[in-house]
Amino acid sequence: MTLTKIAMTKRGRVALYADGAFVMSLHPDVFAASGISVGSQIDEDALRELSDAAELREARERALSMLSRQDYTARGLRDRLTRHVSEEAAGQAVERMQELGLIDDERYAARFAQELLERRHYGAARIRQELRRRGIDSQTAAAAASLEENDPQAHILAVLEKKYPQAAGDETVRRRAWGALLRLGHSPSDVRRALDAFCGGRSGFDDD
Repeated sequence: MTLTKIAMTKRGRVALYADGAFVMSLHPDVFAASGISVGSQIDEDALRELSDAAELREARERALSMLSRQDYTARGLRDRLTRHVSEEAAGQAVERMQELGLIDDERYAARFAQELLERRHYGAARIRQELRRRGIDSQTAAAAASLEENDPQAHILAVLEKKYPQAAGDETVRRRAWGALLRLGHSPSDVRRALDAFCGGRSGFDDD
């Protein structure tokens, strides 16, 4: 088919017409790189290449826009992008963001682990779980959790003081605190030691 018309759209894209019929619209940069002009012969393979290039451009622009608003893991960004573009375009866009240093799962994991530790007083197990849910691989998640939780006792005591101040004198409250702290991802041994300290002696709980 023959490219018979090229026109700018109201949205700033380049519309292509072949044999008098609209074919597709492209980002101006994609069109410029294609080297085509009115009179150029264009077949299905060339159209497919143009479409792929346009989709990749869209994926990269979306990725940059998303990363300007918040941080993402590689998997998280890829999952969001595939709502709008193909998996291949999304994967290539994520790889480019990694090359640019805009995505770094280790950096993300360390920062998010610190937030979970300081703001929510999560233990290592819960931190690992939350990181894995966001697409962080198990090894990176484990490293971030073990690095950040350097003083679990302080965080357990902070939870006890804020939410369970009556635990020292009330066994029912103490049991609720025990269960809640385990759900926060703290180990039974750490919880027992903190409760022992908080209650001024043995808390009545064993590590198992």
